[in-house]
Amino acid sequence: MNNAHLSIRMVILIVLCTAETDMVMAEERSVRPPSSETYVSATINADGHLAILKTNGQSVLVRKEGEQTTFSEPLISSAKTAVAAQAMFGNCCTSYDIPLQLVVYAGGKVHRFNGVGLPIFQWGFADSGTRIAYGQEPVHSACATHYELRDIKSEQLIEAVDVPQPCGGIPDPKPLKIPDWVATLISKKR
Repeated sequence: MNNAHLSIRMVILIVLCTAETDMVMAEERSVRPPSSETYVSATINADGHLAILKTNGQSVLVRKEGEQTTFSEPLISSAKTAVAAQAMFGNCCTSYDIPLQLVVYAGGKVHRFNGVGLPIFQWGFADSGTRIAYGQEPVHSACATHYELRDIKSEQLIEAVDVPQPCGGIPDPKPLKIPDWVATLISKKR
């Protein structure tokens, strides 16, 4: 084997080793969990989009989608790791917009929760902002409120419960033991 062939084989070996090292390093970077983002403030801008300021000074804009008219006033979780606001939509049968989605921004991702398709009038963070709890009911006179507790990151349903309330058809509903997360949400009713 002459020196030229030996040099070419050495170069190929170095290139292959470098590529393998780069692949291992890239794999390690993708396995590491992303650093947790935290948020300082959240407002609704003049165009009705959700404007979020991170603690590192970067800003994020969560845009309205589809027929959405604006967002309600946003809240930041107690751990400052999530921001949420109701997504407001026009409604044929009321003179005001109604909240048909709950939008949460956490960990660099937008999560849109629709539940069962009814307006989301009650909501709040649970477990320091890793979960979101909300209650849904028709615009006028409901015989029950549907509550859901969801994990924000996976968007998975953790628990759901329908809590009866007095109405025309059921003036005195049977009492129901409600979960603590629902009791907390009811006590903070907006």
